[in-house]
Amino acid sequence: MADATITATPYDGDLLTLQLLSPDVTHVLADFGTPTTQTLNDDDGWLSDADDGIATFGGDPIDYIGSGTATPGVDVGGFIVPLGTSVPLVAFEAGGQIYFHYPEGPPNLLSAVALVTSLSPAPYEVFTPLCFGAGTLIATAEGEARVEDLGPGDRVLDAFGKVHEVIWQGGRVLDIPDAPDFEKWRPVRVRAHAFGPGCPARDTFLSQQHRVYFEHPGLTVPDGAHGAFAPARQMVNDRSVRIARGRARMKYHHVLCAEHVVLLANGMPAESLFAGALIWEIAEQMPEAVRARLPELARTMKPAAPDMGATQSEDLSDTLADSSPLLGAGGGRSEPDWSHGVRIRQGFQAA
Repeated sequence: MADATITATPYDGDLLTLQLLSPDVTHVLADFGTPTTQTLNDDDGWLSDADDGIATFGGDPIDYIGSGTATPGVDVGGFIVPLGTSVPLVAFEAGGQIYFHYPEGPPNLLSAVALVTSLSPAPYEVFTPLCFGAGTLIATAEGEARVEDLGPGDRVLDAFGKVHEVIWQGGRVLDIPDAPDFEKWRPVRVRAHAFGPGCPARDTFLSQQHRVYFEHPGLTVPDGAHGAFAPARQMVNDRSVRIARGRARMKYHHVLCAEHVVLLANGMPAESLFAGALIWEIAEQMPEAVRARLPELARTMKPAAPDMGATQSEDLSDTLADSSPLLGAGGGRSEPDWSHGVRIRQGFQAA
């Protein structure tokens, strides 16, 4: 069995379970209680009907309802219309209470008068860590330090030369069961120099959702931005970037600063922990003084860069692998002589 701390919102409306399993179901906002954070215990990395009576939330057995989307509902001429950005939704019952869990954070209900849900009995994958592998060297104002050795007050150096103070560093050991359902727990292994000379400087392990920052001539970014983020899993090309399927245990670490920071991890630009809705799911690992700062951090922290789409990130990964002197015929691991190359942030350019 595996544990994760998740936040779920009680649903106190009149609809029965079967009535929830329909498209475009409208709920008034008064139907929802105060979100609660509890431990979810599950045996296979998925929530589904097979978990009924086995998985637990806050110690109570779960009766799985379904998964789908939740969309803000606005009043248009007296009719409730789903408008705005939809977010993933998982619904389940535990201890006689129905809960809505938003795995990627709750919908923005600022101008909404209702919530419109579309659920089906489809299972949903849970438990995805977001962090650096232990041993990753993070650039600091005093030189590189292992991520697990960082602590509050340490000064990290971002990819643009700015110094930031660490608020919290936390970690956990994750045992990865040998089962397909836990594939997303497996780390991504980025080979040394996969994205350019010294980027990263040595093989680096990231969780699959951990985002890497890219600046590249072939990258299209919004006006005002110089680069963009891509999750490590979207950069997998089975050449320079692979899923490390042989790893049965991983030590993962988070780094939280007052801002969303593009850290240098083994010389590779990669994000610090973002204080969005998902941060509450690891909040219990933090000291009380840090937890007390989370509401303000969640309100004020802005993304350090936009996200690129999956197609663009996959194409960029292939482009970098195709141009890499590291990946010759047969994919050998010998390093070329970088002393005659010209380094750009990501990519390879002949002298």
